[in-house]
Amino acid sequence: MTENVHHSESEAEHPDTALVESKVNSGLPNFFDILFLIFLAGMLAMVAWVGVLSHEEGIKNEVTKQNGEAWVKWMKENSEARTKDDFEIEACSASTTERKRWGECFNALSESEKTLKNLTNPFSKEPVKFVAKCDPKDHESVGGIFLEKLVPTPAGSAIPLVASQLVDIDPIDTKLALRVTVCDKGGYAIRVEEFEF
Repeated sequence: MTENVHHSESEAEHPDTALVESKVNSGLPNFFDILFLIFLAGMLAMVAWVGVLSHEEGIKNEVTKQNGEAWVKWMKENSEARTKDDFEIEACSASTTERKRWGECFNALSESEKTLKNLTNPFSKEPVKFVAKCDPKDHESVGGIFLEKLVPTPAGSAIPLVASQLVDIDPIDTKLALRVTVCDKGGYAIRVEEFEF
């Protein structure tokens, strides 16, 4: 009897102890739990957004590569045809009587060849440009095409060939060994193919 009285007196002295214990054990998230959950949701949303952006950039790099492949395809398909007298794009023909230059051929293709003139740079949304080189420091090169001529060196040389940019004044009268490279989002080179034109 005395113990019961003592226990009742103890509860009377600390009436809120039972309430505090029931609040702690309620199982509901407290203020800091809610803050953590909000932070976690924000981080998940950010990771998802970065994934979406990375996917979009990857698609742009793929379109850039396809632009280079379109030029390679046209040039390879017409490599033999351009040596014939009735080749329809005269500026690109391999003539023995008249000097033909790359600049004139490029302009003719850009104006008349449907598969090439409609190509756009996926990063700038402008028509595709040929660049002097892929350079991460030069933002103008992003999404561009770098076209090189490959000239063989004399037999026995340490380097089998020398590569240099195919410029407007370069003659295209004879067969040329070419290499097409495209510049990705960072301005870095992605080699497409080496072929004969």
